[in-house]
Amino acid sequence: MIYVITEGFLNCVDDAITTFEKNEYEEKIGWILASQPLFSFVSNVETHPTLGLLSGHKPLTFDISIGAEVNAASPRISLNFKRANWKKYRNTLDEKLKTWNKPGPTLPGDIDDYAEFVTNCITTASNVAIPTASMPNTNFKVSEASQRLIKNKHQAYRRWKKTGEAADKQQFYNSKVLLANSLRNDRRHKFKQLMESLCRKKMYSDEVWLTVRKFHNKRIKQTYPSTMHYNNTTAATGKEKADIFADYFEKEVYFKVPDTLPFHKQVARQTKKVKKGMLHPSTTTKWKKVSTKEVKWHIKQLSNSATGPDNVHNRCLKNHTELFVQHLTTLYNTILEVGYIPDIWMKAHIILLLKPNKDKRLPSSYRPISLLSCLGKLLEKIIKQRLMLEIERRNILPVHQAGFRAKKSTLYNIVRLERFARSKLHRPGIRQHSAVIFFDIKAAFDSVWHDGLIYKLHDLRLPQYLTNYLISFLHKRTAAIEIDNDISRPFQLQSGTPQGSPLSPLLYIIYTADSMNDIPPHTEHGLFADDTALWTSSNTLTSLSQRLQQSIDAFESWCKSWKLKLQPTKTEMIHFRLHPRKKYKHPVEAKVENTTIKPLDATRYLGVIIDKQLKWRNHLQHLESKMAGRISLLRYLAKSAQEPNQKTMINIFKAIVRPVMTYGYPVLLTANDKIWDRLQIIQNKALRATLGLPIYTSVEYIHRISKIPKIKEYATSLLHKSINTASSNKDQTLLQHLQDIANQL
Repeated sequence: MIYVITEGFLNCVDDAITTFEKNEYEEKIGWILASQPLFSFVSNVETHPTLGLLSGHKPLTFDISIGAEVNAASPRISLNFKRANWKKYRNTLDEKLKTWNKPGPTLPGDIDDYAEFVTNCITTASNVAIPTASMPNTNFKVSEASQRLIKNKHQAYRRWKKTGEAADKQQFYNSKVLLANSLRNDRRHKFKQLMESLCRKKMYSDEVWLTVRKFHNKRIKQTYPSTMHYNNTTAATGKEKADIFADYFEKEVYFKVPDTLPFHKQVARQTKKVKKGMLHPSTTTKWKKVSTKEVKWHIKQLSNSATGPDNVHNRCLKNHTELFVQHLTTLYNTILEVGYIPDIWMKAHIILLLKPNKDKRLPSSYRPISLLSCLGKLLEKIIKQRLMLEIERRNILPVHQAGFRAKKSTLYNIVRLERFARSKLHRPGIRQHSAVIFFDIKAAFDSVWHDGLIYKLHDLRLPQYLTNYLISFLHKRTAAIEIDNDISRPFQLQSGTPQGSPLSPLLYIIYTADSMNDIPPHTEHGLFADDTALWTSSNTLTSLSQRLQQSIDAFESWCKSWKLKLQPTKTEMIHFRLHPRKKYKHPVEAKVENTTIKPLDATRYLGVIIDKQLKWRNHLQHLESKMAGRISLLRYLAKSAQEPNQKTMINIFKAIVRPVMTYGYPVLLTANDKIWDRLQIIQNKALRATLGLPIYTSVEYIHRISKIPKIKEYATSLLHKSINTASSNKDQTLLQHLQDIANQL
């Protein structure tokens, strides 16, 4: 009997086949439940003899003519570096490199061949000397005793179903209980082995943090919905989903924004001339060539990042030979001399990360991360260092741009904003109103206008070899979306810099270096990469609104000129005031892209929750909710590990609890004692959990045995260290602000 579920009703497919037979009684009581369109694939339904089973049910078989979707092979090879034979790898690499017998490359086609040859040498040596990693087994290893019990359980089950006797049934259930107990013991033994890393007298960092990561910030494999929709297209398979993402990113993210101003066409004409001059470079220009020493130094700094489409891993580069470094240096110098990057390095595989609290069915809910060739990224690191030295030497970047720069951090602009707002709130004599507005630029890194960036790079009069390299870096880049093991069709990146490239952040802050040039002098600004804040003050609210709007209009005009899009719905404003409940006749407000922005009570800026009174209560509530899970983790680790090493547990406390509590310490030190009393309570709870002590243990005792200072004392020590650092870096702005805070303590 086959029932088909159609629009909520059950329809019977009638035939004369019986599926139950016992004591000369036959009946049709076997069901196949199927829904459309699956029912149309069901065929060849047959019943079979009972095969001696006492239940009387006949086995029922049928065919479903649907081929299973074959999982595509992974585009990136996973290698087991723990079992690598590095001596064999280096020998094989040298043997392959010695087969190069062509003259030095001088044309783009020659560079492509040379880069492909070096890549093939690395991959061949890797295949010979490094075994591939099998799929990770998430389950624990079953003991031999459990394996025997599994076998006994299966045998008992088959014997019971064949005989139907009560003794065989009881034997099956007994074996089932024994197996459950054995598997429980196996899990306990595995867990005990995991926790042993916390009990050793000497702390082995890799083992300890491997244990902590099992429970803290545990990575969960990203899953995608069964179907996705975009532009009236539905995708069900992995390949179809990847292609839908490719369509979305090609049409709505990495697209070329049309020219809307005469200035855009002027830039395009000038950029065309720059590119044309690149085809005829001057042979008299001198530049510092890349040395083997420079290549080795940058290789040493490499981290174990993911591989790109060429499957070359950074660990393979770290286990280099002298001959390999010579070939790589020759290749890099040729690329810089010709101004051409090999095609193999211009291809990227984009993996997608779901944004927090977003609908996973929408392509716009994902953040693209480009996986690039490690060989290409190594050269990008060399260029980045040279470009940064050139820019810092000439003071090209704005003073208040703190993102991706040496000797700068998020604290720089946080402290500047807090000092400005507090000085207006507590100004001797007449207090002033002040306000800050935080802008959000839509897909900032992905929206960089290529012609505009080239125009600015040329206008900076950088060394010609750097300009030529960066023009080639932006020219005809392609990418493909990678979902699990499926790869989409390739598409061209007509805007933006690839997220994942070492050069991208630096190119972005160069692109936005002049964004504050037209801001009126009465308004201050703070920049951290794509985070932009403007703040100003005035004696009246009307004047304050006018000043803000004037600055917003100037920044908005700059964004339109350079094809960046502001997001009014994510733009936020804070009006700093002493009277939180006072209602004003003309409250502060401003317009961004014809959308009215009204002040909020509190908002997040560079990781700190800033409120309108600078009381830091909202930030404290955020810390309390964030600390709860971390304190629970410390308590769990301390109780689960038998006699954990106290120093190891304190190091875990210092790594996952204290840095979060003290982030933004210069401005938090301006808070009242009640805030610090609550922060101290959080630290007390964390230390008791770390040391496995009961809640009634005295505060003095836990601090004495842990040798951890009170949280405010520790924050004050950090402040004095920052003052010394700012003094040695000759950062007078930050130094003055930090000293003001220290003097008020």
